[in-house]
Amino acid sequence: MRFVTRSGEETELLGEYLFCRLTRKYRTFLLYGEMGSGKTTFVRGFVRAAGYDGVRSPTFTMVTVYPTPLGRIHHVDLYRLQGEEDFYTLGLLDVLDREIVVIEWAERLPLRVEGVRLNFSVVGGNEREVSVSLL
Repeated sequence: MRFVTRSGEETELLGEYLFCRLTRKYRTFLLYGEMGSGKTTFVRGFVRAAGYDGVRSPTFTMVTVYPTPLGRIHHVDLYRLQGEEDFYTLGLLDVLDREIVVIEWAERLPLRVEGVRLNFSVVGGNEREVSVSLL
């Protein structure tokens, strides 16, 4: 699937839409794309669809857990990941496939993780292209 959004609001709406369409079957969402391509904006809408408002970038904490009426959502940002050992201290292996996990900068994962892959790219201005594939 391929989507084009033309504003931050549309990127958030895409997050809401894909949450509603995919989380019944999939628990892990792997986000790829350069800085500023809309990953966190997407997550804001994704988590809002579960009933939680107030998503912020977890860059400095690496993992933020949002308690939602539909269960916990783990928002992971691996931008500052220093190595494989850092990844294992995050405790994500305990929740993968059991709770919803959204991983920004998924290209930094030290192991293969299956889930929904979302590739974000800047087309120009506020326009973003999001390609969705299932792994």
